[in-house]
Amino acid sequence: MIKRFFVVLMRSIRPPADRLRTVAVALAVFAIMNLSWAQGEAEQELERRVKAAFLYRFTEFVTWPEEHLPDPGQPFVIAVIGPDNIADELRQVVAGRAIHGRPVEVRRLSDEGGLATEHIVFISDSARRRLPQIIRAAPREALIVTESDGALAHGSIINFVLVDGRVRFEIALDSVERRGLRLSSRLLAVAQAVRTGPP
Repeated sequence: MIKRFFVVLMRSIRPPADRLRTVAVALAVFAIMNLSWAQGEAEQELERRVKAAFLYRFTEFVTWPEEHLPDPGQPFVIAVIGPDNIADELRQVVAGRAIHGRPVEVRRLSDEGGLATEHIVFISDSARRRLPQIIRAAPREALIVTESDGALAHGSIINFVLVDGRVRFEIALDSVERRGLRLSSRLLAVAQAVRTGPP
């Protein structure tokens, strides 16, 4: 595509001086485009890392019913519904660590069909069209974490939001209660917003 652009550009310009000037301008434009793309990729990678770290740290401030926690030898399961990259980031974060004294397993799922005994279900914005179905299919005591506008209204418990380019999160206490979970007041204190009832 870029090669074709240059060929058309060169054919449309006759004088050599004009060609040189045009090529220089075109190269500058492409350099700026590539720089913007690289910066965008870097920002997205940082955002994924921050969200993966949050997903792990949330477990320090959430209490699950004892009957929903596995035996100490069985894994604490985090499901990721969405692209592989966030699941890969999360695997790096939890590598060699334990949650509530249990090993951690990260499962990447393409849809709600594979949900069974997960303790955390992270639903990527890429799956927002199926958000209500996925949340309904999640285990009753699962912590539902999302990153889509309006996700709390569908039953999400924690929803990531970007505020001034930084990752923050909002919490729906009514969804916490419905799922039989308890959240630490310390987590509520640092939330961007806390919803206490239906919108």
